[in-house]
This record gives sequence, C-alpha cells and structure tokens, in this order.
Amino acid sequence: MLGLAWLVALGLVLWAAPSRDSSAAQARARARTVWNGDIYVVNADGTGRRRLTRDLAEEFDPAWSPDGTKIAFSRSDGRRYQIIVMNADGTDPKEITQGDNSASDAAWSPDGRRIAFTRCSAGSCDIYVMNADGGGEERLTHGERPGEQDPTWSPDGRRIAFADIGGIFVMNADGQDWTSVTDGPADDSNPDWSPVGPQIAFDSSRDLWDGDIYLVDANGGPMTNLTDSEPLDSNPSWSPDGRMIAFMRKRNRHVQARLFVMDADGSGQTRITDTFAQFMDWSPDGQFIVFNGRDGLNVIRADGSALTTVPIALQDPSFPDWMA
Repeated sequence: MLGLAWLVALGLVLWAAPSRDSSAAQARARARTVWNGDIYVVNADGTGRRRLTRDLAEEFDPAWSPDGTKIAFSRSDGRRYQIIVMNADGTDPKEITQGDNSASDAAWSPDGRRIAFTRCSAGSCDIYVMNADGGGEERLTHGERPGEQDPTWSPDGRRIAFADIGGIFVMNADGQDWTSVTDGPADDSNPDWSPVGPQIAFDSSRDLWDGDIYLVDANGGPMTNLTDSEPLDSNPSWSPDGRMIAFMRKRNRHVQARLFVMDADGSGQTRITDTFAQFMDWSPDGQFIVFNGRDGLNVIRADGSALTTVPIALQDPSFPDWMA
C-alpha cells in the first residue's frame, strides 16, 4: 500500500473512447460515425481524472515531455494523422505538423527540445525530427519502401535508432552516419534504447512462426537472443534503471498476449499477468508497470504482485504513458 500511495503523486496519460452513455457518444452513434478517442490524465490510484481533449477527431498515443510540462499526441481527421503538443493541463494545444501525409510516433529527445517522429505517405514512411514547437523540421531518412519507423533516442540525445526493412539501424540525430546493427534480412521492429547504455532491445521474427527479444550494442557487434522461445515475444520495454526488460508473449498467433519481465541478460523470465495485456509502461521508480488489460487499465508490481485495476470508468483506455 505504501507504494500505491506514493504513486498518487504521479500522472498517467491515456487514450480512451468516451463512455457509451455520454451525449457525445450517443450523437456520434446516431450519425453512424466511428467513436472518437480523447486524451485523459489520471493518478495511478484512479483519482484526479481529467479529460484534456474534447475534439471529434480521434486522438491517441500520448507522450509526456521529459520535464512533465507538455504532452505530445497524434490526432486523426479520418484521412491523415498529425502531431499535437499541449500543456500538461490540456491548454494551448498546437498542431506542430502539417501537410498531406501523416505524422505520428512522437518521441521526445531526452532534453525535451526536439521530437522525432514518423511521416508516412503512399505506403512509405521516413523518420523526421523537429523542434518541440514544430519549427526546424528535418527529414532524416530516404529509405526504400516501406521505409523507416519506430524512432528511439539514445540516452544522451546524440543518436536515434529505428526500424527499417533491412533491420535495426542507428544514425546521428542529424541523420548522418547510418549504421546497421542487426544482420538481416529479418522482421526486426520495436527498438528500445537502454536508458543507461548503448544496448538496444528489439523484437525479431527470424523464423516463419517465431518471434524473440534480442539485444544488440548500438556501436555494433553480435546480437544476443534473450528469450529464444517457441512463443511469440514482442514489444520490449526497458525499466528506468536498465536492469530489467518487460515484454509481451503469445503462445501462438491465435491467443492474446501476456506480460512478462526478465533481467537485462535474459535470465529470470517471469510471467506477471494471467490474462490479456498490451500497451505497457514502467513507473519512474521501476517498481510498477501500467498496462491495458481485459478489464481496463491495470497497475502491477514488476514482480507480479499487487495487481490493481485503476478505477477510472472509461471505455477502452489505451496507450498509457507514465509521467517521469
């Protein structure tokens, strides 16, 4: 209980569709249009819930700035996505990307001054960076279709790792000096840079019905298969101290994923949920993990104890992002 009480001071940002009994939802249902999603913040014990956006567009994938004063998120008008940045209380929202192609996957640099993101058009994507206010936009990649995605910053903000059809690559933050750090061809995706060193965790399907979590040094070197299992492992996420990795595991492609954790060297693989889990994020102290489960938003200790459903009474809460 002490840990949960301490979490009251922390904020979660999540995406959620409005409650089915809301007047806005009823109006959209009568018009036979799709449900919209909005951005909310809530304390980890369910108190202090606030709705930050009230737009008819779909809004999702929120990301706190490192200092906790801003939130970036994606908004869809039904044709394309754009990136919005607003104050942490929902005021002063600004669309910081424009154009005829979609922009999403906002990733703040460690100092909060820049945002890396993905632009996609006609089935091809590239990595871009811009200032946090939307100025100074630069295109960093010009790869072959389907292009590049999933940007993740190095802890010092000098480099960016990303996924390409040829594997996982690392480049300088200005787009120079591409380095392939995996040996393809393979379906390598979801790179996540360790918060304390040069290691990058990623998932890879190197066999037809297999998927594992791998570790590779950003400066080059051999890859290490951390999970090496028959189930399908994906979406690695480092703990804030770099000592553990959380990931999703499915026994096969026809069942829902469960949440696992392991030590950074692949040892101690432990299932910490017995039911469906997705969209996870670590608490800043590394003691808890928030995730979207079958019964809504859940918080659990990293050792699998103290599972708690966050009482927020929202339909389909997703994409939680824990304020650092």
